[in-house]
Amino acid sequence: MNAETSTAPLTITHTHEAGTLIEGTAKGDGTAPILKVNGWRWGRSIAAWFVPMSRDRQPKMHIINRTTVALTEAGFSVETQIDRTSRSTAEVEAGKIARQQDRADALTAKAERKQAAETAAYDSARAALRRLPEGGEPIKIGHHSENRHRRAIATADRAMGRSVQATEETKATAERAATAAQTTDRR
Repeated sequence: MNAETSTAPLTITHTHEAGTLIEGTAKGDGTAPILKVNGWRWGRSIAAWFVPMSRDRQPKMHIINRTTVALTEAGFSVETQIDRTSRSTAEVEAGKIARQQDRADALTAKAERKQAAETAAYDSARAALRRLPEGGEPIKIGHHSENRHRRAIATADRAMGRSVQATEETKATAERAATAAQTTDRR
């Protein structure tokens, strides 16, 4: 899909609650490079392009106007809808608390997934170590078992490395989740 075949206009909206967003874009339609150059970012959690730090602020008209001109020159039809109505401080703070709680919940769920991955990696490493000859038997150079023994040692080493890495990732994610939960509690 390109600008010449697109019939639906792109809509740039701004509200204090949502910030500045653009609707009507699609993957591969040619808008992404234009938006990136003009300071927009893709938000995975909201599945939309947005202007950073535009929530609960006045619209950044220089970015909106520059983006509108660039998209129009690229052949897109662009509409703008600007709402300058401010929200109360209580509403702003309630929104921040809700988003912070969602972040803390998401990080907690991620930490739980990382913990499961860590357990699986540790079990895999233990299984690989059990496959090694008992008692730390040395590699018999020139024996038919030499290659198998070397592969078993390398496999056990890689499995242990994955286990250590999974442990570090789990600790880091758990710390981030604890920090987010603490921030939420303090709000």
